[in-house]
Amino acid sequence: MPPIQQRFRKRRLHRILGQDGRTLIVAMDHLSRLGCGVRIQEPGRILREIAAACADAVLVRPGIAARHSAELGRLGLILSIGRDISSSRWGVDLALRLGADAIKVEVFPGSELAPDPRAILGPLVERCETWSMPLLAEMIPVSFDAKEAHTPANITDAARLGADLGVDVVKTKFTGDVESFAEVVALAELPVIILGGSQGDIRSLFTSVRQALDAGGAGAAVGRRIWSSDDPGRMTGALSRLIHEDISVDLAVAEATRTVVGPA
Repeated sequence: MPPIQQRFRKRRLHRILGQDGRTLIVAMDHLSRLGCGVRIQEPGRILREIAAACADAVLVRPGIAARHSAELGRLGLILSIGRDISSSRWGVDLALRLGADAIKVEVFPGSELAPDPRAILGPLVERCETWSMPLLAEMIPVSFDAKEAHTPANITDAARLGADLGVDVVKTKFTGDVESFAEVVALAELPVIILGGSQGDIRSLFTSVRQALDAGGAGAAVGRRIWSSDDPGRMTGALSRLIHEDISVDLAVAEATRTVVGPA
Protein backbone atom coordinates (compact mmCIF):
# COMPACT_ATOMS: atom_id res chain seq x y z
CA MET A 1 0.00 0.00 0.00
CA PRO A 2 1.43 3.44 -0.95
CA PRO A 3 2.44 5.66 2.01
CA ILE A 4 -0.39 8.17 1.48
CA GLN A 5 -2.98 5.38 1.53
CA GLN A 6 -1.40 3.95 4.66
CA ARG A 7 -1.81 7.35 6.34
CA PHE A 8 -5.50 7.46 5.40
CA ARG A 9 -5.99 3.97 6.86
CA LYS A 10 -4.27 4.94 10.12
CA ARG A 11 -6.29 8.14 10.34
CA ARG A 12 -9.52 6.17 10.08
CA LEU A 13 -8.35 3.69 12.70
CA HIS A 14 -7.45 6.55 15.04
CA ARG A 15 -11.08 7.67 14.93
CA ILE A 16 -12.03 4.28 16.38
CA LEU A 17 -9.11 3.52 18.68
CA GLY A 18 -8.21 6.17 21.25
CA GLN A 19 -4.70 7.50 21.80
CA ASP A 20 -4.22 4.67 24.28
CA GLY A 21 -5.08 2.11 21.62
CA ARG A 22 -8.35 1.23 23.38
CA THR A 23 -11.94 1.69 22.35
CA LEU A 24 -15.55 1.59 23.46
CA ILE A 25 -17.77 0.84 20.49
CA VAL A 26 -21.53 1.05 20.92
CA ALA A 27 -23.08 -1.66 18.73
CA MET A 28 -26.35 -0.55 17.19
CA ASP A 29 -26.34 -2.84 14.17
CA HIS A 30 -28.96 -5.30 15.45
CA LEU A 31 -31.37 -6.06 12.63
CA SER A 32 -35.09 -5.96 13.43
CA ARG A 33 -36.78 -9.20 12.38
CA LEU A 34 -40.29 -10.51 12.92
CA GLY A 35 -40.59 -11.92 16.40
CA CYS A 36 -37.01 -11.15 17.47
CA GLY A 37 -37.97 -8.38 19.91
CA VAL A 38 -34.96 -6.22 18.96
CA ARG A 39 -36.20 -2.67 18.61
CA ILE A 40 -33.82 0.25 19.02
CA GLN A 41 -35.93 3.18 20.19
CA GLU A 42 -34.96 6.72 19.13
CA PRO A 43 -31.53 6.02 17.63
CA GLY A 44 -30.85 9.72 17.14
CA ARG A 45 -31.27 10.41 20.85
CA ILE A 46 -29.08 7.44 21.77
CA LEU A 47 -26.36 8.61 19.38
CA ARG A 48 -26.36 12.07 20.95
CA GLU A 49 -26.16 10.64 24.46
CA ILE A 50 -23.35 8.18 23.80
CA ALA A 51 -21.35 10.80 21.90
CA ALA A 52 -21.65 13.20 24.85
CA ALA A 53 -20.58 10.38 27.21
CA CYS A 54 -17.34 9.75 25.27
CA ALA A 55 -17.99 6.57 23.32
CA ASP A 56 -15.25 6.18 20.73
CA ALA A 57 -17.27 4.74 17.88
CA VAL A 58 -20.65 3.39 16.90
CA LEU A 59 -21.46 0.28 14.88
CA VAL A 60 -24.56 0.72 12.70
CA ARG A 61 -26.30 -0.51 9.56
CA PRO A 62 -26.49 1.75 6.48
CA GLY A 63 -30.01 3.03 7.27
CA ILE A 64 -29.11 4.57 10.63
CA ALA A 65 -25.84 5.93 9.25
CA ALA A 66 -27.68 7.68 6.43
CA ARG A 67 -30.61 9.00 8.48
CA HIS A 68 -28.66 10.18 11.51
CA SER A 69 -25.42 11.61 10.11
CA ALA A 70 -25.93 14.83 12.10
CA GLU A 71 -26.21 12.98 15.42
CA LEU A 72 -23.04 10.96 14.82
CA GLY A 73 -20.95 14.00 15.77
CA ARG A 74 -17.35 13.09 16.56
CA LEU A 75 -18.10 9.37 16.86
CA GLY A 76 -16.07 7.00 14.75
CA LEU A 77 -18.42 5.30 12.30
CA ILE A 78 -18.21 1.57 11.63
CA LEU A 79 -20.60 0.32 8.98
CA SER A 80 -21.94 -3.20 9.50
CA ILE A 81 -22.35 -5.01 6.19
CA GLY A 82 -23.48 -8.46 7.33
CA ARG A 83 -21.97 -11.82 6.48
CA ASP A 84 -22.57 -12.72 2.84
CA ILE A 85 -19.93 -13.02 0.14
CA SER A 86 -21.45 -10.20 -1.92
CA SER A 87 -20.46 -7.75 0.84
CA SER A 88 -17.08 -7.23 -0.79
CA ARG A 89 -18.74 -5.93 -3.95
CA TRP A 90 -20.72 -3.11 -2.36
CA GLY A 91 -19.70 -2.73 1.29
CA VAL A 92 -16.59 -0.62 0.85
CA ASP A 93 -18.18 1.64 -1.76
CA LEU A 94 -21.18 2.27 0.49
CA ALA A 95 -18.93 2.89 3.50
CA LEU A 96 -16.99 5.51 1.55
CA ARG A 97 -20.17 7.26 0.44
CA LEU A 98 -21.47 7.38 4.02
CA GLY A 99 -18.18 8.68 5.44
CA ALA A 100 -17.47 5.55 7.50
CA ASP A 101 -14.14 4.99 9.22
CA ALA A 102 -14.28 1.18 9.00
CA ILE A 103 -16.53 -1.67 8.00
CA LYS A 104 -17.55 -4.74 9.98
CA VAL A 105 -18.24 -8.19 8.63
CA GLU A 106 -19.39 -11.31 10.48
CA VAL A 107 -17.40 -14.52 10.00
CA PHE A 108 -18.14 -17.96 11.46
CA PRO A 109 -15.14 -20.30 11.18
CA GLY A 110 -16.08 -23.96 11.45
CA SER A 111 -19.69 -23.46 10.36
CA GLU A 112 -21.18 -25.83 7.79
CA LEU A 113 -23.87 -23.27 6.94
CA ALA A 114 -21.96 -19.98 6.68
CA PRO A 115 -19.59 -19.16 3.80
CA ASP A 116 -15.95 -20.14 4.13
CA PRO A 117 -14.01 -17.34 5.91
CA ARG A 118 -11.58 -17.12 3.00
CA ALA A 119 -14.43 -16.57 0.55
CA ILE A 120 -15.69 -13.63 2.62
CA LEU A 121 -12.47 -12.03 3.80
CA GLY A 122 -10.25 -12.62 0.77
CA PRO A 123 -11.94 -10.23 -1.69
CA LEU A 124 -13.07 -7.89 1.09
CA VAL A 125 -9.53 -7.43 2.45
CA GLU A 126 -8.30 -6.72 -1.06
CA ARG A 127 -10.95 -4.06 -1.69
CA CYS A 128 -10.35 -2.51 1.73
CA GLU A 129 -6.64 -2.30 0.91
CA THR A 130 -7.43 -0.56 -2.37
CA TRP A 131 -9.45 2.16 -0.64
CA SER A 132 -7.52 2.35 2.68
CA MET A 133 -10.63 1.24 4.59
CA PRO A 134 -10.00 -0.52 7.92
CA LEU A 135 -11.76 -3.86 8.32
CA LEU A 136 -13.19 -5.14 11.61
CA ALA A 137 -14.10 -8.83 11.53
CA GLU A 138 -16.42 -10.39 14.08
CA MET A 139 -14.85 -13.84 14.34
CA ILE A 140 -17.26 -16.23 16.10
CA PRO A 141 -16.60 -19.99 16.10
CA VAL A 142 -19.42 -21.81 14.22
CA SER A 143 -22.31 -19.45 15.17
CA PHE A 144 -23.60 -17.18 17.91
CA ASP A 145 -25.85 -19.97 19.16
CA ALA A 146 -23.19 -22.72 19.19
CA LYS A 147 -22.09 -22.05 22.77
CA GLU A 148 -20.29 -25.39 23.00
CA ALA A 149 -17.95 -24.25 20.21
CA HIS A 150 -16.96 -21.03 22.01
CA THR A 151 -13.98 -22.58 23.76
CA PRO A 152 -10.80 -20.58 24.43
CA ALA A 153 -8.96 -22.69 21.83
CA ASN A 154 -11.58 -22.07 19.14
CA ILE A 155 -11.80 -18.36 19.92
CA THR A 156 -8.01 -18.13 19.69
CA ASP A 157 -7.99 -19.95 16.34
CA ALA A 158 -10.79 -17.74 14.99
CA ALA A 159 -9.00 -14.53 15.98
CA ARG A 160 -5.73 -15.71 14.47
CA LEU A 161 -7.53 -16.70 11.25
CA GLY A 162 -8.88 -13.19 10.92
CA ALA A 163 -5.41 -11.77 11.42
CA ASP A 164 -3.89 -14.21 8.92
CA LEU A 165 -6.46 -13.22 6.30
CA GLY A 166 -5.62 -9.53 6.73
CA VAL A 167 -8.22 -7.82 8.92
CA ASP A 168 -7.29 -4.80 11.05
CA VAL A 169 -9.35 -5.41 14.19
CA VAL A 170 -10.94 -8.58 15.58
CA LYS A 171 -14.15 -8.60 17.57
CA THR A 172 -14.85 -11.87 19.36
CA LYS A 173 -16.14 -13.58 22.48
CA PHE A 174 -14.32 -13.21 25.78
CA THR A 175 -12.69 -16.52 26.71
CA GLY A 176 -13.59 -16.24 30.40
CA ASP A 177 -10.24 -15.47 32.04
CA VAL A 178 -7.18 -13.27 31.66
CA GLU A 179 -4.70 -16.03 30.85
CA SER A 180 -6.58 -17.56 27.93
CA PHE A 181 -7.58 -14.19 26.48
CA ALA A 182 -3.95 -13.03 26.65
CA GLU A 183 -3.16 -15.91 24.29
CA VAL A 184 -5.87 -14.70 21.90
CA VAL A 185 -4.34 -11.22 21.85
CA ALA A 186 -0.76 -12.49 21.54
CA LEU A 187 -1.51 -14.78 18.59
CA ALA A 188 -3.71 -12.28 16.77
CA GLU A 189 -1.04 -9.54 16.92
CA LEU A 190 -3.65 -6.85 16.29
CA PRO A 191 -6.33 -5.06 18.34
CA VAL A 192 -8.85 -7.54 19.78
CA ILE A 193 -12.10 -6.30 21.31
CA ILE A 194 -14.76 -8.34 23.06
CA LEU A 195 -18.46 -8.26 22.34
CA GLY A 196 -20.67 -7.34 25.25
CA GLY A 197 -23.37 -9.99 24.94
CA SER A 198 -26.74 -9.81 26.65
CA GLN A 199 -26.37 -12.37 29.45
CA GLY A 200 -25.53 -11.73 33.11
CA ASP A 201 -25.66 -8.55 35.15
CA ILE A 202 -23.76 -5.28 34.76
CA ARG A 203 -21.00 -6.38 37.13
CA SER A 204 -20.27 -9.50 35.09
CA LEU A 205 -20.07 -7.42 31.92
CA PHE A 206 -17.75 -4.84 33.49
CA THR A 207 -15.61 -7.60 35.01
CA SER A 208 -15.22 -9.26 31.60
CA VAL A 209 -14.17 -5.93 30.08
CA ARG A 210 -11.67 -5.35 32.90
CA GLN A 211 -10.16 -8.83 32.48
CA ALA A 212 -9.96 -8.45 28.71
CA LEU A 213 -8.07 -5.17 29.16
CA ASP A 214 -5.74 -6.78 31.70
CA ALA A 215 -5.00 -9.45 29.09
CA GLY A 216 -3.99 -6.82 26.53
CA GLY A 217 -7.34 -6.48 24.78
CA ALA A 218 -8.27 -3.23 23.08
CA GLY A 219 -11.71 -2.73 24.59
CA ALA A 220 -15.29 -3.76 23.97
CA ALA A 221 -18.26 -3.43 21.64
CA VAL A 222 -21.39 -3.24 23.77
CA GLY A 223 -24.86 -3.08 22.31
CA ARG A 224 -28.20 -3.60 23.98
CA ARG A 225 -26.69 -3.28 27.46
CA ILE A 226 -26.26 0.37 26.50
CA TRP A 227 -29.04 1.27 24.10
CA SER A 228 -31.79 -0.59 25.97
CA SER A 229 -30.77 0.81 29.38
CA ASP A 230 -32.67 3.57 31.17
CA ASP A 231 -29.72 5.92 30.68
CA PRO A 232 -27.48 5.04 27.69
CA GLY A 233 -25.22 8.00 28.43
CA ARG A 234 -24.56 6.93 31.99
CA MET A 235 -23.75 3.35 30.95
CA THR A 236 -21.48 4.64 28.20
CA GLY A 237 -19.65 7.00 30.54
CA ALA A 238 -18.99 4.28 33.11
CA LEU A 239 -17.67 1.86 30.48
CA SER A 240 -15.57 4.58 28.85
CA ARG A 241 -13.90 5.41 32.18
CA LEU A 242 -13.31 1.73 32.87
CA ILE A 243 -11.60 1.33 29.48
CA HIS A 244 -9.70 4.59 29.17
CA GLU A 245 -9.12 5.69 32.77
CA ASP A 246 -8.69 2.25 34.39
CA ILE A 247 -11.19 2.96 37.14
CA SER A 248 -12.17 -0.06 39.23
CA VAL A 249 -15.06 -2.35 38.39
CA ASP A 250 -16.71 -1.30 41.66
CA LEU A 251 -16.58 2.38 40.75
CA ALA A 252 -17.73 1.74 37.18
CA VAL A 253 -20.70 -0.28 38.40
CA ALA A 254 -21.51 2.47 40.92
CA GLU A 255 -21.44 5.13 38.21
CA ALA A 256 -23.61 3.02 35.93
CA THR A 257 -26.16 2.31 38.66
CA ARG A 258 -25.89 5.54 40.66
CA THR A 259 -24.77 3.88 43.86
CA VAL A 260 -22.15 5.14 46.31
CA VAL A 261 -18.80 3.47 46.90
CA GLY A 262 -15.42 4.41 48.33
CA PRO A 263 -12.39 5.59 46.29
CA ALA A 264 -11.50 3.63 43.13
